[in-house]
Amino acid sequence: MECVLPKEYILKAVVHAVIGQTSEAKDHMRISQNFFQMVGASPSECDTIPGRQCMASCFCILKQFDDVLVYLKSIRPYFLNDDDFNWNYGIACAAAGEYKEGEEALLQI
Repeated sequence: MECVLPKEYILKAVVHAVIGQTSEAKDHMRISQNFFQMVGASPSECDTIPGRQCMASCFCILKQFDDVLVYLKSIRPYFLNDDDFNWNYGIACAAAGEYKEGEEALLQI
């Protein structure tokens, strides 16, 4: 599939991430990370919620959880009651050593 819109790149990134995680294929994870980074760093998307989610996903794949939190904290006010967001935020906090904040996020689920 040739992508044109940011949503299409995001979909392609997610599909590659799923394939990479289920088959432990590092090439798919690298492709996924590249697509997430492409969307998140683009001038038209970098200051949008999907753009910031993409950058968080990119850094999550790279296991750079301090950087994941930079992006998730910037959009957290929009997702205070979202279980999926709170799960991802809580896990990222724990991975970055911010256990108290991670626990609080996970308890909101």
